[in-house]
Amino acid sequence: MMKAMLDTNILIYASKHNPPKIFERLGKFRKGEIAISSIVWAEYCVGLYKSGIAAGQADAFIDIVPFDKAAGDVFGMLTAKYPDRARGFDRLIAAHAIAARTKLITNNVADFAPYLDDGLAVENWAVP
Repeated sequence: MMKAMLDTNILIYASKHNPPKIFERLGKFRKGEIAISSIVWAEYCVGLYKSGIAAGQADAFIDIVPFDKAAGDVFGMLTAKYPDRARGFDRLIAAHAIAARTKLITNNVADFAPYLDDGLAVENWAVP
């Protein structure tokens, strides 16, 4: 059972800073309990390829969950509710976490704050 999804910026933070506390927290989960959205994977790959790094086999270590019909339904609702919000990737990621009924681990809580009233639960592992 999935317990949490990681956002792109927490992956980037972990990659750049190699913080022991984040890796300790990740180590408490079993395979299948923590995952990333296929949207997060796509966004993360953009950064990798721009940096000249091949995407590699990260999916061997963490599950990549496909963006599905339920996530699409929530995305449609959020977009109708917040038509002026420009952050499409963040909205897709929020919709996926809401539809999966799981917590989103992010290093940028402010970008997801508008969706808290819609059922999104967020946590920042990069702060003490």
